[in-house]
Amino acid sequence: MNKENYDYLKDQIFYAGFGNKLHEALQSKISRGKKEFQLHFQGVISGQTVSAELQFSQSRKTEHYFFNSYTLELPSNSKEEPSKRKFFVNGRERFTLKEAYNLMSGRSVHKQFTNMNGEPYRAWCQLDTKEMDIQGQYRMSKFYESYGYDLEKQLERFPIREISDPDSRKQVLESLKRGNRQLVTFDLSSGPEKLYVEALPRFKAVCIYNGEGIRQEFIDDRQHVQRNSAKVQEQQRQIQVRRSGHKPGKP
Repeated sequence: MNKENYDYLKDQIFYAGFGNKLHEALQSKISRGKKEFQLHFQGVISGQTVSAELQFSQSRKTEHYFFNSYTLELPSNSKEEPSKRKFFVNGRERFTLKEAYNLMSGRSVHKQFTNMNGEPYRAWCQLDTKEMDIQGQYRMSKFYESYGYDLEKQLERFPIREISDPDSRKQVLESLKRGNRQLVTFDLSSGPEKLYVEALPRFKAVCIYNGEGIRQEFIDDRQHVQRNSAKVQEQQRQIQVRRSGHKPGKP
C-alpha cells in the first residue's frame, strides 16, 4: 500500500466532513488492490441520521487511488425534497458533507468556485426540486453576486440582537452562508425570543422559524405574527398529535 496516497485520501475524507471513522476501512480497501471501491458512512447531522457512499477509483497510469464523489442519502420527509444525490469531490464545485446536507434539506449555500478559465467567483447555490439535470438529479441553481442578494441587509430589517455585535454578526453570517438554520435572539416588544433564520437568496429574503419549525411572519420590526395558512395549521395539528402520542384519526 502506498502510504503517501493513503494519507492524502485520509485527509480528503476528513476535510470533506466525514471525520476519522473510515480510516481503517480505507486502508483495508486499498490493500486489496481493486480498480474501484466504496466506503459506507453513517452519521447524525442536526439530529437526523444520514448515510453516504464514497466512491474511489484507481489511476489508469499508477497505483494511486482518487476520492471521486459521494452519494448522500437522507430519510425522505417530503415529496418535494431529494432523498439521494451525488456530490463530486474533485472538480470546480465541491461541497462538504454538512453543506450537502443543507442543500438537500432545501436550504442555500454560499460558496466560492472557479470558472473554466480558473477565475474565482462566488454564488449562492440551491437545489431546484422541479428540474432535473442530464444525470437525473435535481439541478443546482446558482445566484451570482450580480443577482443582488444582500444577506446582511435582509437581516438588518429585523430586531436581531446578534447583528449589533461585530463578532456575533460575523458568526451568524458565516453560519447562514454554510446553509445552516441559525438560532438568534429577536428583541421584540413582548421581550426577547429565540427564533431560527435561514438565507433565502432566490427571493432576496430570509426565512424565520420558531422552535417547532413553523415559519413566522413579522407585521413590523418589533412584532411578529405566525403565518395563518392551511399548511401551518396542519403542522400544528401534527405537533399536537406527536405530543399526545395519538395517531391521526384515532381518539
